[in-house]
Amino acid sequence: MRLAPALVAFSVCTSMGCRWHRRRRAPPRPPPVSSRIEVLDRARLADHAYGRVGDLRLVAGDVALTVAARPDEPGHRPVMGAVVDVDRADGDQPDPLLWWRPVWIDAASRAHPMVAALVDLAPCPNRNVGIVRTATVDGVSLRSHLCAIGPGRFRVRTTARDLPAGATLADDINPGSASVRVEGRDEGWEGTAPTPWIELTEHGTTLRFETADAAVARRNLVHIAAETFPSAVTWMASGASSDRTLTVRAADPAPPPPAAGATLRLSFDDPTGADVPVHVMFARAGGPDPQPALDPRAHGFASGRSVYLLDGHGDVSLPPGEYRVTASRGTAWTLHRSTVTLAPGAPTELRATLRPVLPPGWIAADLHLHSSPSPDSRVTLAQRVGSLVCNGIDFAVATDHNRITDLSPAVRAAGLDHALVTAIGDEVTSAGATLWGHFNAFPLPPVGEAVAPEDAVPPYYGVDPAALFAGARAAGATILQVNHPRMPPSIGYFDLTRFDAATGRASEAFSEGFDAVEAFNGIWLETPAKVREGLVDLVGLARRGMRVAATGNSDSHRLVYEEAGYPRTWVHVAQGARATLGERVYAGIRRGETSVSSGPFVTMENLTDGRDGVLVVRITVTAPAWVPVERVELWRDDMVAQRWNVTAPATDGVRFDVRAVLRLERDAVVTAWAEADAPLPDVLPYPDARAIGFTSPRYIDRDGDGRVTIAPRP
Repeated sequence: MRLAPALVAFSVCTSMGCRWHRRRRAPPRPPPVSSRIEVLDRARLADHAYGRVGDLRLVAGDVALTVAARPDEPGHRPVMGAVVDVDRADGDQPDPLLWWRPVWIDAASRAHPMVAALVDLAPCPNRNVGIVRTATVDGVSLRSHLCAIGPGRFRVRTTARDLPAGATLADDINPGSASVRVEGRDEGWEGTAPTPWIELTEHGTTLRFETADAAVARRNLVHIAAETFPSAVTWMASGASSDRTLTVRAADPAPPPPAAGATLRLSFDDPTGADVPVHVMFARAGGPDPQPALDPRAHGFASGRSVYLLDGHGDVSLPPGEYRVTASRGTAWTLHRSTVTLAPGAPTELRATLRPVLPPGWIAADLHLHSSPSPDSRVTLAQRVGSLVCNGIDFAVATDHNRITDLSPAVRAAGLDHALVTAIGDEVTSAGATLWGHFNAFPLPPVGEAVAPEDAVPPYYGVDPAALFAGARAAGATILQVNHPRMPPSIGYFDLTRFDAATGRASEAFSEGFDAVEAFNGIWLETPAKVREGLVDLVGLARRGMRVAATGNSDSHRLVYEEAGYPRTWVHVAQGARATLGERVYAGIRRGETSVSSGPFVTMENLTDGRDGVLVVRITVTAPAWVPVERVELWRDDMVAQRWNVTAPATDGVRFDVRAVLRLERDAVVTAWAEADAPLPDVLPYPDARAIGFTSPRYIDRDGDGRVTIAPRP
């Protein structure tokens, strides 16, 4: 009979009289956690999602982390090795994470992100198989091991070799538009915060990162004018190693809204009796902003102190009290304003008729819009479509950051094909060691489900402007628009290329391969001087011999602020079938037949060609009575040549009409402008949003040589 080895040792020691030493037992190994590794066989397509065929998924319980395992495409952000997607339960759902990856921070606080050279499988301490990422980043060797430690729970251990003096490891966590909480701070925090945990919450999911070590989180939000945009979080470690855990769970349910107690029944139509989509804002004197709740049966949605009624009617619940109600459909329609007193009991009814006041032949377009596929927007596609229709936009281009978005399925689902035509575009957002700005490229072809959204966009990472423009053209774009050309921090093309409007000169990196300039961005609604700067830049481009169209767009990322359609680009289009509207809009932009407006609609007709030294133009300003119009200007080059005060009582329709004469000694760029100091009424939540309108430049060839030559500014 064979004895067990322990019994053999005991027998020998007894017979030899030796002293027995009990063998120390090794601590029991933890039981394996139920987890598995999968290889993605289809691209992730959900909003905020990332993941290409061949990427790895670590699944624990009903949660899966996707790790970018394929080499990155040239011209696209390098994220190989990063955790780029989190799925809870089955299906491809949006999540609160764009990426999570190790970085090392040097003594000057510069981040060196890990881009893995190798992504492989490796055993975990609990006998599961995990994912290991390795790379050498600027002389520092990084190794990061991802393991499942329980259902919906994961652990990442990262080590570094050859860290320079004063350097440390850290986590680079990009939450996109998710809320970010750390210990002792609310979600609006920024700066630095000592914290043992970070929580990201969005789309019904919470990601909680934890560490046992002392750690400091750093976050610098982006502030532009009155707006704030999200940013990534850097979470410092202690020296050359870090140990983090991630728990993924359903977000805590939101508290139920307080009982409203009173109902307002709204109904809006046009002069023919047809329902009119409207944007309705509520205000309460002397109290906090109200939070209206729209009846679930209504065709629309609520946001902040607004409701959007896609068919012009619906029941709104509010606490009893007195409210100012403002209903609008953009700057081409009349406005309804009234004060109502709501009490419990039977609904209070409010009915009104809105009517259009602008001439036909022009299309209201918003060519710069964001929704939930953008990393800095929470607006759903359905909400984006509704906000456009309720604000009177006829044509819209989806331009999410480095993402292809098609709004047309949401238009069809809402039954709004008759009201809105959309195009697919992309805000090509430059990234890499050198930044060049943001550029809208449209129209772009739809992307099938076989192509990952990241792979579908034109090159944007580490490419110069000429290559960026060429890539957008190769992708199919017939219109390239320079967005917010002078906007901090480091996102204005003209600033980044040192373009000087006074001379037309710029750095060698400046490329002229664009068709339009966003001279009025919605973030400058309260800053007329920045809008004037846009006109000056158009003249500066003429000094280079360029002729481009002026556009104005909301750049809307939200619903409550950055309202869709404020400003907008009016495009003069030829008559034609609705199916061809996009092509006719693009042709109008290329011809420069645009007018930009956050209120007044301005047109300018050349009655003479100016070749005899006398240019005669007709300037017309049209607006509904609620839009203030106080001054009209005629610009020659980048200076105001003539100015008129508008003193007539405000009416719906034509507010100003004049024939003006300019005497020209040389070629010129001519533009008409209208404005007011009085702010717009309560159609926007901004307290000082201005009514501004201006035309695209008219290029006057005074000497008849076939060119328009503009001298540098003295």
